[in-house]
Amino acid sequence: MAVVGVSGRFPGAPDPDALWRRLRAGRAAGPGPLPKDRPGGGGAGTGHYLDRVQDFDPVFFGIEPAEAALMDPQERIFLETAWEAFEDAGCTGGRLDALTAPDGTPRSVGVFVGASAGDYALLAAGAWARGARAMPRRGHWSLPNRLSALLGLTGPSQSVDTAESSVLVALDLALAALRRRECEAALVGGAHLLLHPASRRPGAGECAGALLLKPLDRALADGDTVHAVVLGGAVAHTEGTDAPRRLARAALRRTGPGTQEPGLREDAGTAAASVGDAGAATGVAVLTRAVLQLRHRVLLPGPDRPEAELWTRSGPEPRRASATVRGAGGVEAHVILEEFRPEPPELPGLPQLPNGGSRTPAPTPEGELFLLSAPTPAHLAATAARLAGRIAGRDAPPLPVLARSLRTGRAPMDCRFAVLVHDLAELSAALERLAAGAMRGVADLRGGAADPLGLGAVPETRAYLAGLWEARQLPQLRDLWLSGVDADWAALEPAAGPGAVTVPLPPSAFLRTPLWLPGAGEGG
Repeated sequence: MAVVGVSGRFPGAPDPDALWRRLRAGRAAGPGPLPKDRPGGGGAGTGHYLDRVQDFDPVFFGIEPAEAALMDPQERIFLETAWEAFEDAGCTGGRLDALTAPDGTPRSVGVFVGASAGDYALLAAGAWARGARAMPRRGHWSLPNRLSALLGLTGPSQSVDTAESSVLVALDLALAALRRRECEAALVGGAHLLLHPASRRPGAGECAGALLLKPLDRALADGDTVHAVVLGGAVAHTEGTDAPRRLARAALRRTGPGTQEPGLREDAGTAAASVGDAGAATGVAVLTRAVLQLRHRVLLPGPDRPEAELWTRSGPEPRRASATVRGAGGVEAHVILEEFRPEPPELPGLPQLPNGGSRTPAPTPEGELFLLSAPTPAHLAATAARLAGRIAGRDAPPLPVLARSLRTGRAPMDCRFAVLVHDLAELSAALERLAAGAMRGVADLRGGAADPLGLGAVPETRAYLAGLWEARQLPQLRDLWLSGVDADWAALEPAAGPGAVTVPLPPSAFLRTPLWLPGAGEGG
């Protein structure tokens, strides 16, 4: 199974890239005091805390603020990281619709979430005793179920609580569901926040994140960027000193004959320096560390390595890592991952794409059609600023790859920006103008303004759009999209041959504001 999308929030690092930079430099965020702006303060000692866990963007997800305030912040932060994992994989919009079950049901994606803390309910109980009458939902079923409902996902949707091993057990369930074709892709993640004073103790930590998985052959056919490969694993209730070793051997056997022992072991101990004891989300940190090291082929500093070093191979075997976490109740999960080693490019000398292919499209005389959308103009400007920063970097992807990734991998929203550009400098200037508030080339389709002629409901429109694309009539396609006529770009631009057609790009910006349970203030 291929890991095609990764996202996360970590102490001192708002995303996996920031976490990687910190860890590679040996600057893992150590324990610190509770952030001063967090509601429900109190509790002794220091911990590994996330910033502004009370903030959320209900507008982005179409949730009323009053309802969002009653949602467990663990559910809110999981929604955000899940969306970021889908966007990292370029798997919203048409590419998400294309994940159809064998019976033709679209959006066949399973959601498997590790969660165990119930601090928000404890705060609500205290507020109730003081006269407040607002109660959040109890139970963790809402974390996966709300995401499935919001995105129309039709695969299995369940939460898992085996204490610290929850996320790795959720991964094991996801792998089984993928093999049984119960879903065509699976999102695995978890969240753990220390919201009640009683939960805060020295060494405790917070973390949230998600990984999107697909069968490797499907990921390659779809043109996904593959971060790492999950070979398999094992789950058992373990007792005794030799039990973890037996479980590791069982996991190794299930990956197939001849698989050698992984050269890297990641567990709760290695992750503790960056997230502390992150409860049910411990597996998020463990998996993310393993995936990042496999992707970059660099070993992070540790007890045996004072500094990061290149991960060299002693033979033909690919680099492998194990991820192991044992829950407080004895349920242990062991997973084996492997680096993705693409086939050599067919045409040496051409610019290579992330999966090792060589299909960087050549710029065309009419330029590239660049599309960007968001729920509101403010969201659109903030996302444009993020992309402008990415383009300014030395590792910016080629313009055709970047434009295609956004066309095929992002969901169309109500506020839209479209422009024809010929190079990255021209695109960067357009994005900077948009980020500064210039609304040229922007359409706001809120309030029923989309598709005034109803072309999207006419079956012949699809063939018309395909004809315009084939003829490279990009100005007409731009204007139709700005008017609310949505093209299935994933169908117009299917993957063909080696190499990724989507590359990871900065996710859509959230405009987060503080939301908290009414009556549950200082002291819980």
